[in-house]
Amino acid sequence: MLACLAIPALCVAQFNPTLSTSFDNLEAGQPSGFTQEGFFAEGQEGPSSMLIQFDRGSFDFSGYAPGDVVGGLVVEVFVQVIVLTISGDIIASVQVTSVGTNTMQAIAVITDITGNVPSGLALLGIDLNIGDTAFNVLFTDLPGDSGATMDITDAGTLPLSGNLDFDVPLTWSTPAILTHSPSGGDLTVNSIITSTTGIVASFNEVFPLNGGSNPPAGFNRGDTNQDGGFDIADAIFLLNFLFNNGSVSCVVACDANDDNGVDIADAVYCLIALFGNGALPPAPHGVCGEDPTPGALSCIDFSNCP
Repeated sequence: MLACLAIPALCVAQFNPTLSTSFDNLEAGQPSGFTQEGFFAEGQEGPSSMLIQFDRGSFDFSGYAPGDVVGGLVVEVFVQVIVLTISGDIIASVQVTSVGTNTMQAIAVITDITGNVPSGLALLGIDLNIGDTAFNVLFTDLPGDSGATMDITDAGTLPLSGNLDFDVPLTWSTPAILTHSPSGGDLTVNSIITSTTGIVASFNEVFPLNGGSNPPAGFNRGDTNQDGGFDIADAIFLLNFLFNNGSVSCVVACDANDDNGVDIADAVYCLIALFGNGALPPAPHGVCGEDPTPGALSCIDFSNCP
């Protein structure tokens, strides 16, 4: 405390975690599990949340139900104090709580605490028990092949708030929940970790996928059903994709208003263009062509374009 008063700069919060990601396989079109290893140093701030963004591929929630396990978490504990050394692992399983069409919620529940960790942490005033929720997890699948996210937030059980009293190495792992893009190319993983006071650390990793088919040379914006025309059937096709778990091989063709997203606004845009004297979809529309405003939306196949 005296050091803080004498040299305020020493007391500025620090947050410099490390993170690395690995995959079971990197084959285009194949499902894969992934592992993330993070490290948070003693004396620095602990994490409050982490957002993992996959720029391509998709999560498949079919077959999952509440209670199923969709991953695991291991926190290594090694603390040396005057009277003893605390050593062991905190182990949690990620258990599904609810499943929707494009989202799945889960919690990381502590299932085992090894070594002398329970008694040792109790001496430090930290109450930790099997059955406690360590993190809340939200899996979100983005439209088509345009990626997925995993949003992890601290549930307050683990001793992660404020400045850490000991090093915290932790490892996340999942089963084969991410299906890689069948078109191949590079998979970009952007992980954003936020500290308990809002400091942000970002990690950007690129993984070349093996194999895959080349994407089409062009597409026709607004021709969502790829029949070569632009009519009410395209709006219906888009609504079916958005709200009835439909599938589409060229997501960017559904971006009728060219805002680099696919949602109800695109269906409304199509209907106004068709029946309300509104503007037609931006280029490429009416002919096959490349996107003059490229973004993250994918196009694996467009049957009416070479």
